[in-house]
Amino acid sequence: MSFYQEYEKEITTLQLISQIVGKLKLEYAYQEPQWAHVILDITPRGFTTGILGQGDGTFDIEVDLVNSRIIIRTMYGDERITLADGKTVRTYYKEIMAAARQLGLELSIHTKPQEMATTIPFEEDTSHHHYDAEVSWEILKWFQFASDAEKAFLAPLRIRKVHPGLFWGTFDVSCIAVYNQFEPFPDDTKVIERAAFDEHMIEFGFWLGDDTDRFPTFFVLPYPFVENSPLEVDDTFPEGSRFDPAMAEYLYEMKDGRSGKENVIRFFRSSFIKSYEYLEWEDAQHCFNVLKMKKNQA
Repeated sequence: MSFYQEYEKEITTLQLISQIVGKLKLEYAYQEPQWAHVILDITPRGFTTGILGQGDGTFDIEVDLVNSRIIIRTMYGDERITLADGKTVRTYYKEIMAAARQLGLELSIHTKPQEMATTIPFEEDTSHHHYDAEVSWEILKWFQFASDAEKAFLAPLRIRKVHPGLFWGTFDVSCIAVYNQFEPFPDDTKVIERAAFDEHMIEFGFWLGDDTDRFPTFFVLPYPFVENSPLEVDDTFPEGSRFDPAMAEYLYEMKDGRSGKENVIRFFRSSFIKSYEYLEWEDAQHCFNVLKMKKNQA
């Protein structure tokens, strides 16, 4: 049984909590291409909105999975909400909004979950109430491992970037390399896709798995999407890498737990090269030119 299958209820509840927090960032962060403004930053203890503004004030919200709490902070104080098994998404939503009001914040969001099987509005959801501190700790360690691997690969690349963070809609930790070529998504009625996919890009990401018994998995997705021509996997890739034509992306499952960051970086590099060759990006090899900097301790 995969990690996702074993802990699906706990993962889903935590994703819904991340959606409440993420939708607040969606509403109160300055908008960026590729939805970069909605990403939640991975921290040593969980994930956070980073600094947001309302009127003349600022605030942030962190989901602290080490201490099982949600913290809302302003210059003038903070409010804390306990994460606990049996506590419903409806209760979390009401407590977050009430805590914000206590701090002088009048916040509002669209309360229907997005990109999930469940569509119950947060204020009505009593079905999802599963929290386990040890499972949340394990999720956090996976997210931190993924974020670190993505940063190690993406940081030195000479290209426009969306830096790693938690995309709460799909509950994946991802980053993006963007090429300066406009390519509108073909269906403008798709609200999420039309903003996510409007330039040539390659996404590098990680998700915890799914109910088809897939293990925690890294992926690389080129846009425009690959159609009718599966991309090559050669000996530059780590063993176990593959291209999935149905998903139009490269996949690398972590069947042996969080080991082999070097193999993840190798997977990213090989997938990046094959993807930009498929997309016919010009002069992309310069992305790998070595930085003229003295090596630091990272």
